Amino acid sequence: MTDVKTIAAGWEPSRISALRDVMETSKIDVLVIPRWDEQQFEYVSLANERLAWTTGFTGSWGLSVVTHDDVVLFIDGRYPEQAARETDGDWVTLQHLYQEPPEHWLAQNVQAGWHVGFDSEVVTPDLYDRLRKVCEQNAAVMRPTDADPFDQCWSDRPDTPSSAVRQLSAEWAGESVAEKLARVRDQMRVSDVAWLVETQPDNVNWLLNIRGQDLPYCPVVRARLLIGLEGEIHLFGDVTDTDSERLASSDTAVRCHARNEFLKTLERTIQPADRLWVDATQGPQCGRQMAEAAGGEALMLRSPITDLKARKNETELNALRSACLSDSAVWVRLLHWLESAVHHESVTELGVEKRIHQFRTDVEDYTAPSFRTISAADGNASLAHYSAPADGGATLKPSTLFLLDSGGQFSRGGTTDTTRTWCFQKPTSERRRLATSVLKAHIAVAQQVFPVGTLGHALDSAARLPMWQAQLDYDHGTGHGVGHYLSVHEFPQRMQKAGTAVGLQAGMTLTVEPGFYRADEFGIRHENLCEVVSHAEGWLGLESMAFVPFNRLLIDAGMLTPVERGWVDEYHQRVREKVGPVLGDEELIAWLEAATEPLSDE
Repeated sequence: MTDVKTIAAGWEPSRISALRDVMETSKIDVLVIPRWDEQQFEYVSLANERLAWTTGFTGSWGLSVVTHDDVVLFIDGRYPEQAARETDGDWVTLQHLYQEPPEHWLAQNVQAGWHVGFDSEVVTPDLYDRLRKVCEQNAAVMRPTDADPFDQCWSDRPDTPSSAVRQLSAEWAGESVAEKLARVRDQMRVSDVAWLVETQPDNVNWLLNIRGQDLPYCPVVRARLLIGLEGEIHLFGDVTDTDSERLASSDTAVRCHARNEFLKTLERTIQPADRLWVDATQGPQCGRQMAEAAGGEALMLRSPITDLKARKNETELNALRSACLSDSAVWVRLLHWLESAVHHESVTELGVEKRIHQFRTDVEDYTAPSFRTISAADGNASLAHYSAPADGGATLKPSTLFLLDSGGQFSRGGTTDTTRTWCFQKPTSERRRLATSVLKAHIAVAQQVFPVGTLGHALDSAARLPMWQAQLDYDHGTGHGVGHYLSVHEFPQRMQKAGTAVGLQAGMTLTVEPGFYRADEFGIRHENLCEVVSHAEGWLGLESMAFVPFNRLLIDAGMLTPVERGWVDEYHQRVREKVGPVLGDEELIAWLEAATEPLSDE
C-alpha cells in the first residue's frame, strides 16, 4: 500500500534532477515547495506529498526551497532529528523554519533577475508577502507557476479518488448548516465582504455538517468553498454526482464543481466592487490576486469559520467528553497489558501501536486513529513525531523508558489525543527527576486560573517556568486545539512560545503537553486533552477530558509542592471514579486502583 513513508523511501537524487529539468524549461530559478497543498492544511492527499517526494522528509509540517544548486528543507522544532535521519545530507540542507525562515535564506542567496516560482493556489498570502519583500529588495521576481511542476516529473504520482460525503444531522452537530451559515454571514456583513474563500477542510466540513474519508487521520471531505454574502455557495472537490445532487438540493443549495474549476470560478464570480475575505495564513494567495485583478480588494483576516468552530457547543462537548472517557478505558487496558507483556513477551513499538488500535476497535463508534501513533522506546522517543517502522522497530525491555502518544476518531463526535511516558522497573533518579519536572509543568497549566481572553503564549510560559527553573526546555508548543470528529490539531487556539493573537474562551479545547527530550537517549511527555471552562465571572480554567494514570514510578513526590501533590492525587481519584465503572473487568479495576493510589514518599 502506498503511503507517505513509501513515497519518501523511494527518494533518490534523480528526483531532484528531474524537478530541476522542469524548472529550467519553465525558466524558474527557485521553486518554493510547502508541505501543505491547496487546502493549506496539515494533512494532504498522497498525490500532494510533494515535500516527501522531493526531500524524503515525512513530517507533517515544513517547506523546501529548490534552486539549480541547492535543496534547503525548513523544519520546526519537532523534526530536526527525524529530518536528519530521513534526508540525504549530501543533497538536502536543514534549517529551522522559524529561527532561520525561508525569507532569510532567500535574502542571502537570491540573485538579481531570478524568478522565484510558487503555486498561487498553495502559497498563503502571508508567506507570499514575506518572500516577495526579499525578492524586491534583491531585484528578483515572484512568479506563479503556470501548472504544477510535479505533474511533469513525478511519473508514478498516486491518483486522487472521489470523495464519499457523509451528511450529518443538526442533532448530531448541535446546530444546523443554516444556523452556522447565518453566523458566518453576519461576520461577513460586519466586515463588508461580498465573498469568503474557505480552504481548510475541517472548516468546510464543520460548516456543512459533513464528514468523509479523503485524508489520513482526519475524517473530512477534501473540498474548498466560495461563500457569497447573498445565497451562493460553491464547493470545489471530487464529490460524486449523487452527492453533488444531494448538496445542491439541500436547504443551503451548495453548488458543486470539479476541484480544478476553483480559479476559473473565482475569476468569473468576483466583480470590480467586490471585497473578498481570504485567510492570510491559511488561505490561498490566488484569492487575493483574483480580487485585485478584478479591481476589487481582499480582506486579509483569519477565517470567521475558524473561530466559530473552535468554541464547541454543548452537543459537541458532550461527544468529546464521551469519546475521551471511552478512550481512557482503552488506555487502561493497554497499560495493564503492557506492564505484564514487557516482562514476558517480545513487544515491539509497532506491536504496541497495533494493540492500542485493536483495543479501540472494541469501542462501537471508533473509526480510525486521529494521527499516526507515536510508539517510541528510549532514543526513538527523542523524536517528537517518531513512527515505528514496518519491521516493528525497537523491542521494549524492562529497562525501557517508553513514550506513547495516541488518539482516535469516534463517529459520535469525538477526537482524542493523549500521551503517557512509562517505565517498567525502578528508573534512574535522573529520569525520575526529569519526568517529574515535566509533570510539574503539566500541573502548572492544568490548575491555572486565567482571565477570559488570555493569549496562548501566556499559558505556555506558565508551563515552562517550572522547566526553566530546572534549566530545561522543549522546542515544541505546549498545547493545541482538538476538533469535534475533525482535526486533532485544530486552530486557532494554541499554547506556544511564539506570540498568539487568539484569546482563550470557554468551549475551546486545548491539549496540555510539555515535554523533555535528550537526543538518542529518551523523550518524556505528559499530555491530556482539556476543555476551557468558565471558572468564575471573567475567569477561565482547564478541565481534563482524558483520565489516564500517570506512571507513579516516574513521580518523585518529594519534588512536588503540597498543591501539586494534591492535584495528582485528586486527578487519580477522578480517574478511578470515571474509568473504573467503564472497564467491566475486576482484574483491570484492581490494576487501576493500584496505579492511582495516593502518592507516597518512597
